[in-house]
Amino acid sequence: MAHIAAVGQVVDAEGAGESPSRPAARGRAAEAAKIRRTCLGQSEATAAGAEAAAAKQPPAARYRELFAPGQATKTWFGVIFFSAQVLPYFAIYPFMPQVLATLQISAADTQNLVLNLALLLGGVIGLSCR
Repeated sequence: MAHIAAVGQVVDAEGAGESPSRPAARGRAAEAAKIRRTCLGQSEATAAGAEAAAAKQPPAARYRELFAPGQATKTWFGVIFFSAQVLPYFAIYPFMPQVLATLQISAADTQNLVLNLALLLGGVIGLSCR
């Protein structure tokens, strides 16, 4: 099933072209301007403004900035939220075949179906409880 989705994405992306920001960031302004004109329909003035904005990009961020005053709280919230969401999944998932076998669900395909339906149901409930 995943192969069908992957093929669909490849077919969908065919002919999409390159993002103009990539060649502009690598110093290929003429190529970026051509992409903007042909794919995005931008005029020369709009493309020149976009090139100037790309040239003024801020310097690359450093990891220590994540823990700077005013940002540390957001960083720690992200770390704790991600950990609370992902770690239990990895703690429970290896034992799911044993748990489902105890519930008289021993076929591997049925176990996968039950697990994925439970994950889907949990996601739907989580999205609907705002």
